[in-house]
Amino acid sequence: MTTTITIGQTPINATYTAVTGTTTGAGTGAKFDVTKTSGVYSTTIEGTNLGTGYALGDTITIPGTSLGGTAPTNNDVVIVTALGTNGSIKTFATAGVGAIGNGTINTVIDVTGTTGIDTYTFNDKNADYTVVNDLTNKAINVTSTLDTQVSFKLEQHERVVFTDKATAFDIAGTAGDVYALLKAGFGGTVNTTYEGLGIKLEDAGTTSAGIAQAIVSSTVFQTANPDFATFVNNVYTNVMGVAPTPTQALPYVTMLATGTATEASLLNAAAHLTTFQQTIGLVGVAPATTGVLSTSGIDYIPA
Repeated sequence: MTTTITIGQTPINATYTAVTGTTTGAGTGAKFDVTKTSGVYSTTIEGTNLGTGYALGDTITIPGTSLGGTAPTNNDVVIVTALGTNGSIKTFATAGVGAIGNGTINTVIDVTGTTGIDTYTFNDKNADYTVVNDLTNKAINVTSTLDTQVSFKLEQHERVVFTDKATAFDIAGTAGDVYALLKAGFGGTVNTTYEGLGIKLEDAGTTSAGIAQAIVSSTVFQTANPDFATFVNNVYTNVMGVAPTPTQALPYVTMLATGTATEASLLNAAAHLTTFQQTIGLVGVAPATTGVLSTSGIDYIPA
């Protein structure tokens, strides 16, 4: 894991169209489009505004104030090098340096993780930061709300922990797997303590089947599901959104009664149904490629 701290202005890259300025000669009418990229100007003349009455060597000074900067520091100076009809500008050279940013100094702490599961811990509460999961660049961007010029770019990180909250973004991995099993087993809002315990177990090597077994073996689960019929009714309802009919429930109850399946194996299979994982936001529904939890993450209490 490596950490890089960058202090400086955030580049403001923009294009300014139809800008003009003061000339040293008698020419008029020339208008330019200026693109600024990290302080470097790229200037073109508009084909319908080549101007008239210019002479070789004339300069046209576009003030830096028209280009997101200050004058004269960020002026863009156009020097006429060839003429067209009626003193129009045919070619030109330029000189000038644009403003890189808006003058605000930002501090970016860039932390690169590993190929495994990486967690970054903040010794402060969650409300003091905004957290954005940048799926495109595979980074969690965290910005201080107390000092918005300070931000963290957590590359190849899956989890962030605050003093009052932890959030996991390994939606297609451990955190998502545990979330689906708990959602299928208990329904409703996933208990963040249970989520943290499940994450700890899977991080240590426990399989999905093992997590499912731990759930069905727990006292709270057995209390809510004292027999096979209740188990099938509750899990089916959690996963499908409606209670099963007797005909729908019978095959599952029979499998449990005859020992051809266990509660853990049925729970594990139900939690990994694609339609269920779409419903709970782990998987995207076309045309989306990812589920809504990829943005919000999954909250948990570290065990």
